Amino acid sequence: MQIKQQPVSYWNFGWVLIMIVVTSVVQIPLNFMAHGTTLHRGLWAAGYLVGFTVAIALGAWIFQRVHPVHWQRLTRQDWQLMVKGYAFIIAAEIVLNVVNNVFFGETSTKNNALIADIMGHSSLTLVMLSLTAVLASPFLEELTFRGILVGGCFPAKMFWLPVITSGVIFSLVHQSDNIISWLIYALMGGTFAYIYRKTDKLQTTIILHGFNNLIAVAVMIATLR
Repeated sequence: MQIKQQPVSYWNFGWVLIMIVVTSVVQIPLNFMAHGTTLHRGLWAAGYLVGFTVAIALGAWIFQRVHPVHWQRLTRQDWQLMVKGYAFIIAAEIVLNVVNNVFFGETSTKNNALIADIMGHSSLTLVMLSLTAVLASPFLEELTFRGILVGGCFPAKMFWLPVITSGVIFSLVHQSDNIISWLIYALMGGTFAYIYRKTDKLQTTIILHGFNNLIAVAVMIATLR
């Protein structure tokens, strides 16, 4: 698919930085949902959902400013690329998780361990984090690391540099504690960026990211119980 050339400004990296901060800030209410009265916990949960809604709206607004696009339906080729991308991510995770276990004695990445720990704090945090991980975070993160970063910070003729940059920055914000865990998220983010660059349709990576998180959350919940 031919990707349309868009105006590029180094100031767009500032938007990426802002969105990274916003992405971190919206997670703060999770720390307060497991304590206090029912009313207080409910208010924190409401604030959590409102925060995600505002953050996604902000990300969509910035995305339209830095990379104006017209919505396009997904084609058969798009779906095939998404399936191949997901298969690559799973294969890479299986191999790297084995390596991570052998060399670092970890059966899960630090990021996943933190998520599982927060889920175990209370039923409310379990429900809220599960919902946002599948239905909200994919929108927020894809708008930030693919839409704004790849679509707004690099010329359309560039391919591998934005793909690699997206993977690197995506991994940096996922709290890895060793090189193998870092590589898992870098390959995941790079794969999402590759698919986005190939299709120029952000919904491809939002769907793929959401499905990936759905499976991960389901595995975590099964482990908790």
